[in-house]
Amino acid sequence: MQKGTVRSIPMLVILIIVTCGIYHIYWLYKTTDEIKNFMESEDINPTLELILSIVTCGIYTYYWYYKYGKIVYLEMTKKVGLDNTEDNTVLLIVLNLLMFIIPPAILQDKLNTIWNSINDDDIKAIEIHPEENDNQ
Repeated sequence: MQKGTVRSIPMLVILIIVTCGIYHIYWLYKTTDEIKNFMESEDINPTLELILSIVTCGIYTYYWYYKYGKIVYLEMTKKVGLDNTEDNTVLLIVLNLLMFIIPPAILQDKLNTIWNSINDDDIKAIEIHPEENDNQ
């Protein structure tokens, strides 16, 4: 398990606007990579996700928000012991239709909550004794 980067929400929105969406593509790749590392999942391929988003002119991002929204709101929150009854996946998809700047901010806010809830000592303990966490 590897902790991701806590990002400033206002700076995220500003960078997406100033770069005309190019930072959104970078954010999509980095976020997918962080989710992959945190969940320790070999099934997640950030490069493929990025290519599919670019080739489909952004249409794939609707599915991306669904897929990774479910992972973030349900699986990752459960893994760190947070309340996982909140699931804004549908909201992410609907807002992506209206204004593509808002969903990354909402998802990054949830990721920031997850990253901030993890102590570096917890990560070291999990890496040293992974079998103890498998039994829980």
